Amino acid sequence: MRFEVTREEADESEIPDQLATKGESQTPDDAEITRRFDFNAGLFGGMSTINGKEFDPYRIDANPRLGETEIWELSGDPAHPIHLHLVHFKVLSRDGDPPGPYDAGWKDTIFLEGGTVRVLARFGPYRGKYVFHCHNLEHEDMMMMSNFEVR
Repeated sequence: MRFEVTREEADESEIPDQLATKGESQTPDDAEITRRFDFNAGLFGGMSTINGKEFDPYRIDANPRLGETEIWELSGDPAHPIHLHLVHFKVLSRDGDPPGPYDAGWKDTIFLEGGTVRVLARFGPYRGKYVFHCHNLEHEDMMMMSNFEVR
């Protein structure tokens, strides 16, 4: 395959002064529940765990309600990029400190550098079963994942 550029066009794009917001604003006061998840890589070829449990495709580890807002405290040994399927969240803090500039905006993946990250998540617009997991391929292959079901 080959692309041939045959003419040039003027760049008329503009960078806005402020990025668009995503939906309604949420605060920690909106949270109805706090859940804690601790991610640990399996040593010496062992299985990775969340809250000390190996992955079981039939076990549901969280049951948020549709439209519910929760705080999730994510912790673990470094380094884990944690991804929640079909959930967007805001970073509230890292080890009790305010989030850094790289934590601004809505996320679906957060990098754990060791310690604890608190996030504010709203579950919806769909009911169903989803997973959250480490996006480090080796950890994902060693089953560092868990199920949640939005009811």
